[in-house]
Amino acid sequence: MSQRIIYKIDFYSYWHTGSGLAGSTYADAIVNKNEQNLPVIPGKTIKGLLRDAAQQIHYFDDKLVTQDFIQNVFGADSEKQGVDYKKEGKAFFSNAELSKSLSNSIIEKKYDNELYKVLPSTQIDENGQAKDGSLRQLEVTIPLTLYGAIEHFPESETYLEQLENCFAFIKQIGLNRNRGLGKCKFSILKINKKHEALSI
Repeated sequence: MSQRIIYKIDFYSYWHTGSGLAGSTYADAIVNKNEQNLPVIPGKTIKGLLRDAAQQIHYFDDKLVTQDFIQNVFGADSEKQGVDYKKEGKAFFSNAELSKSLSNSIIEKKYDNELYKVLPSTQIDENGQAKDGSLRQLEVTIPLTLYGAIEHFPESETYLEQLENCFAFIKQIGLNRNRGLGKCKFSILKINKKHEALSI
């Protein structure tokens, strides 16, 4: 049996999850956006963050997060675990996006460009001077709340507790976390065993 986990991410500072693209003279690095120019965190990124959190917690305390949880939810990596097979994880991670009501309001009022800001940054040498050619323009998103879903999550109270441990472990997301960007909190909103459509 499986269930659907609906969660939210509250951001408390500017944040940048990159698309890998440059914005010409506008910025050297722009954020992930959907076709409506609204911020989005790809499901693949969410899965990677949670897998990394799970592996780090397991390393220090294998009771808080078990190897069984990691393999069943995220899958088994044959190269890292020294086995001759690759097991697919049971869970599927959707993109994390703004709520539908907020998205519709932003699109209707054409406020999408107000969600972003460009921050300049530069490298400083040992003399406290800016290095030549090191000035970069980083596009960031303002603090917002995003929502996502984890489909086909195993129906297990133990696994749910371990997922909550992973959520609590993640305090920041994206680039320049050492400069205060990406401060956030993950929270479970709803557990749905009928896999109804996400309607937040």
